[in-house]
Amino acid sequence: MRIAKRNFQVRPTLGAGALQSMAGLVVDHAGGTADSASFVFVDDARMIEHHLHYMGIDRPTDVLAFPAGDPDPSGELDLGDVVICTDQAARQAAGQGIGYIEELQVLALHGFLHLLGYDHEHDNGEMRALEQELRPRIMGMRHGGG
Repeated sequence: MRIAKRNFQVRPTLGAGALQSMAGLVVDHAGGTADSASFVFVDDARMIEHHLHYMGIDRPTDVLAFPAGDPDPSGELDLGDVVICTDQAARQAAGQGIGYIEELQVLALHGFLHLLGYDHEHDNGEMRALEQELRPRIMGMRHGGG
């Protein structure tokens, strides 16, 4: 699976290799298929713009997922984009007493599961259960950030 990583902020992020490893693990575990996905790291200002534009909410959030939908004409399946706010991740990590990189891993997993079609707001706890099952496996991965 190809992973695109874009960075529009100054904090450390997860590396493309770590994101690719996480995505591969999750797709294999969930029994899905995909050719590519994108992870975008932004600051509060850019996340507020996205959150307001797409959700009508004028404040930052930790992660947004934008599923791409059906395969393109060549048959390639791009899952879509996961947008992670590093400022919010840093606040949440401090509030939970965990490391910043660990929080980025949690948010990357959460957003990626949304790209695969999971929705914690409408399922019967399936997404949360899968997150809890996969978290220990992704926390051991090197972040390879930049």
